[in-house]
Amino acid sequence: MTDNQKPYFYHLQNLFVASDFLPYSTQALLLAQVLSSTTSSTLTCFHALEKLPASMRGILFPYAALGSDEVEIQREIRESVESLGTKYLQTALGEEAEKVKLKVDFSRDSMAKSILHTASEANADLMFSGAYGTKPHTTGIIGSMAATFVAYTRIPLYLVKDPTHRGKHKKILVAFLDPSLSAQLLAWAVSFAMCYTEADVEIVTPIVDLQACDRAGDYQGFSVSERQTRLALERVTHRAKQAVQSLNVPFVFESHAQNLSFKHHTPIMTPTAGVLSVAETIGADLIVLPSTQPSLAVNNEIREISRRITEYANQNCLLIPEAFLK
Repeated sequence: MTDNQKPYFYHLQNLFVASDFLPYSTQALLLAQVLSSTTSSTLTCFHALEKLPASMRGILFPYAALGSDEVEIQREIRESVESLGTKYLQTALGEEAEKVKLKVDFSRDSMAKSILHTASEANADLMFSGAYGTKPHTTGIIGSMAATFVAYTRIPLYLVKDPTHRGKHKKILVAFLDPSLSAQLLAWAVSFAMCYTEADVEIVTPIVDLQACDRAGDYQGFSVSERQTRLALERVTHRAKQAVQSLNVPFVFESHAQNLSFKHHTPIMTPTAGVLSVAETIGADLIVLPSTQPSLAVNNEIREISRRITEYANQNCLLIPEAFLK
């Protein structure tokens, strides 16, 4: 994929769904299928199996005398789950199930990291996942698998938090959290919008409220002047306009792109609260965020903000790793 192609979804070739056959991942599958049909990309549904516990191997090995060792039993388990997966796809997608590649395999490491590794091996351009598995939706908490995906993914990740969302994206909110990443992040959001005729794109750039961020009370008695606030508003508005002007949309999409509003919101509050507040106010169904991987040497503010937004958002979230934005 060339640098010119990288930001645009209509160059996607491989979509990947991490599935546990439960409601949230089923919704992820349905959304991925719609995008796959729109972009003519390949769609893979992957189900990871837990490694056989060491305590079970002592039970399984006696079967070796009958010609059935651990590898054979693993094969039988895999084939059984593949059969269940095929029925699951037919129930979820109907005739469209024939276009989906089903893959079932045992995890090599932790299940979440094995899924990420498999997605990478499949050359996935975009990975879909549910935010929850067997546990119910809890505000401020996502499933452990989803949390690992958010923390470690090096592939753009679409995280399903709203199980009622049905395919079309009408309001996409792009969170400008880092000026150096804004233009490419907007390009990804616009590319996504091009796949849906009714989609609109709006932008949010939170302006930090020092009092709200001052957990330790270090800034007591200090307040930002009206002039400083006005200058901050002017700067972030100018950056947003520059990002819009730098968009390079192919001719076939120009008329659609011209209908996007690119309305800019500048809430004065903490970045997390600002993004979530605007998403609720405008009725967004997708929040597009930058993502960075963990580093032992760096306490990355953008990573922490994106993590908190994915945890507290009621909307689906699309995280684009920093490597895809530079």
